[in-house]
Amino acid sequence: MMASLLMFVGCTTKKPAEASVVNVPFEVAKNYFFKNGQTIPTSPKITTAEAFDQLFGMAAFMGKDGQPTAIDFDKQFVLAIVLPVTDVATEIIPQKVEAKGNQLLYSYEVKTGKQQSFSIQPVSIIMIDKQFEDHEVILINEQLMQDNMKEVQAYLKECSAFFIATVDGDQPRVRPFGVSEIIDGRLYIMTGKRKDVFKQMAANGKFEICALKPSGAEWMRLSGTLVNDETLAVKEEFLNRNKELKSMYRADDDNMAVLYIQDATARFCSFSAPER
Repeated sequence: MMASLLMFVGCTTKKPAEASVVNVPFEVAKNYFFKNGQTIPTSPKITTAEAFDQLFGMAAFMGKDGQPTAIDFDKQFVLAIVLPVTDVATEIIPQKVEAKGNQLLYSYEVKTGKQQSFSIQPVSIIMIDKQFEDHEVILINEQLMQDNMKEVQAYLKECSAFFIATVDGDQPRVRPFGVSEIIDGRLYIMTGKRKDVFKQMAANGKFEICALKPSGAEWMRLSGTLVNDETLAVKEEFLNRNKELKSMYRADDDNMAVLYIQDATARFCSFSAPER
């Protein structure tokens, strides 16, 4: 199962129930190492000095910024990402932290380089104000997310046609679609605003796609939420990649609708292998 495929949150219209997103300031804690013999924690959140000291040690260096960053657990807590030991140069780069409802969305990137003659254990520690301590933490690996999205897109392309189910009151509705595109880091589908399917999506963005490979033995199920995007440039790009649609739609015709997939999970299934 490829979870948290598209944890993208944007400003959209007609979404009054959507929880607001707040950027959360953070500071990187430097010059700490993960102690030998400790088990990598399942949760990145550490709220006490005692728990932190059990996992991490100080690595002081000579010169400017050589001392470990001071952490005040009376006012702060930390989010720590620890990766397995590797001989490949690896850097964990914090991107952003956002509060959405009772969730804390922590986006980060992992950059890898050349193989080294020694091993390291990559560590990244950030400090956040204690007011957010009770939030549920969701880690978002930006590169992994993009890779997952590309795999889903390639699957849809290989299947050519895919079927999308929407909710119409208490009645499910299913119909075939044929185009999808990744634009500006989001996976989009496209339809017309005058169609019933768009009206159903606008009323309830929850959906599920099923795509069957030509072999008939492998299929993918993709579920999540669809968000309408009125950005003219995105519509124009979608049409430029699918020129056959230009005879039916224009980016500014007040009918063309492009919707991106948010908070999605893709399940890859087959008759011969376990679900992934």
